[in-house]
This record gives sequence, C-alpha cells and structure tokens, in this order.
Amino acid sequence: MGTAPTAPPRGGIFPTLAELLDPRAPFLVPLILTLLSRAFFWIRLPLASEDAYITFRYARNLAEGHGAVYNLGERVMGYSSPLWTKWSALGILLIHDPVTWSRVSSLGMDALTILVVGAMLRRAYGNGSAWAFTFFFAAWPYFAAMSASGMEVNAMLALIAVTAAAIASGSPPTGLLLGMVAVMRPEGMVAALVLGVGAKNRDRLIALGLIAVALFGTWLYYGSIIPQSVLAKSALYGTPGPWAGRFWWEWALPFPMGRWPILAEGNQIFFLAVLLAPAAWMGARAVWVERRGPVALSAGALIAVWLGYAAVGVAYFPWYFLAPLSGVALLAAVGLPRLAQGRAIPIACALYVLGAWSVVPMFYLGRAQHEQVAFSGVAGYLAQNAHPGDAVMLEPIGLVGYRANVRIIDEVGLVSPHVVKRRLQGDGWYTDLVASEKPRWLVVRRAELEGAQGFAGKGQPFRSRVERDSVFAGYDFLKEVGEEEGAQAMLVFRKKGAAAAIQAP
Repeated sequence: MGTAPTAPPRGGIFPTLAELLDPRAPFLVPLILTLLSRAFFWIRLPLASEDAYITFRYARNLAEGHGAVYNLGERVMGYSSPLWTKWSALGILLIHDPVTWSRVSSLGMDALTILVVGAMLRRAYGNGSAWAFTFFFAAWPYFAAMSASGMEVNAMLALIAVTAAAIASGSPPTGLLLGMVAVMRPEGMVAALVLGVGAKNRDRLIALGLIAVALFGTWLYYGSIIPQSVLAKSALYGTPGPWAGRFWWEWALPFPMGRWPILAEGNQIFFLAVLLAPAAWMGARAVWVERRGPVALSAGALIAVWLGYAAVGVAYFPWYFLAPLSGVALLAAVGLPRLAQGRAIPIACALYVLGAWSVVPMFYLGRAQHEQVAFSGVAGYLAQNAHPGDAVMLEPIGLVGYRANVRIIDEVGLVSPHVVKRRLQGDGWYTDLVASEKPRWLVVRRAELEGAQGFAGKGQPFRSRVERDSVFAGYDFLKEVGEEEGAQAMLVFRKKGAAAAIQAP
C-alpha cells in the first residue's frame, strides 16, 4: 500500500497567491481546464437545459414586478431554488440574458470550488489528493455540461464547500452561509444539517433564523413551504425505494448486479468503479479521523444527499447526480494516494478522463439538439401564433413557457397542482383536464398520441382510443415540429373555431 503524503501546514480558506500561480500546485492548471471545458459547452450548446427555463420564467416575472410566479396571478412554487431564482432575476435586470448570466455565475462558482476544495484537501491530505479532485472536477465532461445547463447545482456545490471551510476556520459569515445552503434547494436542508454538526451554536442559531424567515415568507406567499415541483415529482413519478432506485448507487460499486448501470452518467463513470470504490472507502476512513474538518463536512453533506436520493428512490434528473458524484470524488481523492503507489494509476485515470471527451459530450449535445429542434421549435411557433394569455396544455414547459406569452397547463403538474390531483385519480386525466380547462392549444408528442400513453407519471391520459379521438376531434392539427425526431416529434393543435392569425412556419 502507498502511504499518505505529509500534509502541508494548514492555512486559510483560499490558497495563497504563490500556490495559485505555481503550476505544480492543484489550482492553476485545473482553473485553465475549467475555463476550457466550460467554454466548449457554452459554444456547442446555445440553449440552457429545458428545466432551467422554468426558473428563468419565474425570474423574469419577478424582475418585471409580477412576483415570483410562473403563470401570472397563480402563486405556485414550481422552481426548486429560491436563491437561484432571485439571482437569475438580478441577471435579467442587469443584462437581460439569464443564460449568459447563469453560465458566467456557474463558471465563477466552479472556480470557487477548485480553490476552496483544492486548498482544504492540500492542507489536510496533501498535494496528490488535491490534484485528484481538482483535475477530475475541472476535466470530467459532466461537470462542464452542468455548468452550462443554467441549473443551480454547481453553485450549490461551491456553497457547501465554502460553508464547510468557513465552519472549520470560524469565519464570521458562517451562520449566513449555513442558512443559504439550507434554502438553496430542498435537499439543502439535509446538507445543512450535516454541516451544522461542526458549526458553533451561534452560527446554528443564525442559520435557523434565516431558515425560519425564508420558510415563513414562502408559506405566506405560496401557502406551502414545499415546492410544487417536489410534490408533483414524488406523486407522479413515485418513490420506489433503494432497490428499485438502485440506479442511484449501482454505478459506484465494482460489482455489476445483473445489468450495467442504466443511467448515462452512471454508465460513463462505472469503468472507474474498480478504483473509485476502494479509494472512496479508504478516503472515508481517513476523513472520519478528522470528522469535524472541512473535507469531512463537505463530503458528509454531499453523501447524505446521495443517501437520501437512494433511500427514497427519487426520479432521476441529470443535475441531481452532481452531489453524489462530487461526494464520492471527494472521498476518492483523499483515498487515492493511500491506495496507489507511483504515478501509473493516476496517469491512467487522467487519460480516461481526457479520453472521455471523445465520447461523453455527444450525449449532451444530442439531448440539446432534440430540445433545440423540438421544444424550441414549438416555443417559436406559439410565440408567433398564439394570443397573449392563451391556455396551452403540454409537457415540456421550459422553453415554451419562457418564449411564448401563454398560460401553461403543465401535464406533470410542476406549476399546475390541480393536474397532479386529477392524475392521481386514475386514467382519463387528459380528457377531463381538456374538458375542464378548455385550452386553446394542445401540444403532444407523436408517441403519446399514437400510443395513447402518457409521457411520464401515473395514470393513462385516455380511457380508450375512442376517447382520445373524441378529444382531438375538437382541435385542428396545425404543425409537426421536429419530424426527424420520430416518436418524439411534437404535434401542435388549436381548438376549432378559435380565432387566431396563424402565420406560415
């Protein structure tokens, strides 16, 4: 077995200027790689992820003085991050472009993660551990893709790391930072609980006060402290538990359980599991010795979020994977120098990470191309042809909701609580919602229309094909968007007799 390197003297939260400029230290090169990898996705992905535009619509309405609402006049909390929504609203006020604002912000947060995590690892466990994490975080394509997605997860990772470092150093803003972690996302409460173990009582009280104010304000405005997006996903996608939801953890074990990991992100990292798992185990044993140190607090917060996902078996969304992967990577970075002698294994790992760029980005580019062709196409068509305030029933709601000035009836219920209530009552929900809501526009995937199967979640949209045909008999078919997408092409219908000046595509 290799021996752990002697840790350099402890210092502050950030590296010194000499450390930052030294190419042998784990900061300068990873920062350059971070900039290059993020720039690649900025250039290749003109749009943020579909779900980011849900937050952006809330942010724009907030910036324009309508309040933090999705549909005007409807107080439903369909976003996951209050802090990111308000930050996006500030970006809209300042530069009128939430995509650029979010990407620049995430790049800054990623640089902060490199500096803070790299410094805490180097000072506690040595240069090798710091290099292992900062290089992986800077160069692994998934982290770069998430940074360009417009979602808040990269910022949450940086906030967890800074809070852990602040707790360890006794910095004055620790209580404020701890409270911010708790209200950043729903799972932030779990992360803050773990981080709070190492905090002073004064900082815990400050955090609790901030949390209480945030929750009370949320309850006053929305009538609930739980985001509707969380309620809708848990109700319609279900919470099947740790075995049915083993896609959350099978990628981290060097033992295939009857199948390869089914998640794209899990499958990409699974090739490293033979090394990643023992390194993480040895890292966990090492950080347990200093379990109130910043590395242990950061890793503990991230792993706790991962265990929560796995225990419940929550539905998977790509941005959820950032906390589990970061937590395992942090522990593995500590354990790798204790596991591997010499440079052969670290060099092999680095080659795998760099070689992944010949394969992995195609997955994210392909997904983005589908969203750009189908979702953006529908958004543009409705923006041109729908009247302001027209009701549109569809899923997805991100790009369409952001670009078209329409009222959205969301098939998944992220911003439409009554949809969830009806879907839980059983089949025929689509028919009943069309009858009660009378939307002027319907947008459906070809697969849903031809197969009479809902896109996702509980309850079939129609009780029979006859019922399906009767629903669409009241609508004119106007356009198919993304014909090359086949079953995932989007079909646009308008209610018969509805006055609208339809423009040529």
